[in-house]
Amino acid sequence: MSNPTLMAVFAHPDDEAFGTGGTLSKYAAEGCDVHLVTATRGEAGEIAEQDMATSADLPYVREQELRCACEIYGIHPPRFLDYADGLLPLIHQGQAVGKVVRLIRELRPQVMITFGPEGIYGHYDHIAVHRWVTIAVDMAADSDCFPHHVSNSCEPHQVRKLYFRVMPEEQLEAWRKRGEPTAMMMDGVPFPFVGRSMDEITTTIDIRAFAEQKLRGIQCHATQVGRESRYAAMREEVLRDPAFQKEYFLLAHSSVGWPEGVETDLFAAIR
Repeated sequence: MSNPTLMAVFAHPDDEAFGTGGTLSKYAAEGCDVHLVTATRGEAGEIAEQDMATSADLPYVREQELRCACEIYGIHPPRFLDYADGLLPLIHQGQAVGKVVRLIRELRPQVMITFGPEGIYGHYDHIAVHRWVTIAVDMAADSDCFPHHVSNSCEPHQVRKLYFRVMPEEQLEAWRKRGEPTAMMMDGVPFPFVGRSMDEITTTIDIRAFAEQKLRGIQCHATQVGRESRYAAMREEVLRDPAFQKEYFLLAHSSVGWPEGVETDLFAAIR
């Protein structure tokens, strides 16, 4: 296969950074076509640094932050589904799935990444994107689904492998020991992060060679993480953290068989 293609679909700018930034960088460096699709521009989020944006221009600023991160990862510029942040469960679900189907047929990825059913910490936008992608992967291969999409430039396409980005329980335990929060505050209440046991995790990607790119990608999202975050103030410690040097996935769909042990390559059994 001369041109392997990876496509990741998330809800907001920075969703890609913490759990997949190294993986995106790794496969781009290997010569893969790597595409990132984001449903919103993160305009409903809080602004960590008030001098960097206002609520009026936050969508533009966060788009530029994501473009900065994609450039650092070495991947294609981001594509946006152009939905409103915080409202993904309320929009027309069929149309959203249709947009993802069309992108799959256009970009023709062998491998895709998205959220698992828990959406990392139960964020309703994350869960909506999870549902869109899992449905779209099946529908993109069926010419009877969205038949008006089918043309010379948009033929049905079968994704070979779909992965969910997941977080190990061990990582959450390390956060607890350091006194770091293990929940995300939303609407004034904590939504706990969901950890997976290592027995569940099918795929571990070593991104040590790309940890610097991953960190710089995180820092691009300055209105999200702020200037004084751990990723700036404790930069060297972050880079040495074993949890930062690996990214974890759960293989959810495969047309090329299932691994006997823990995979170390998303394109295993494909190339």
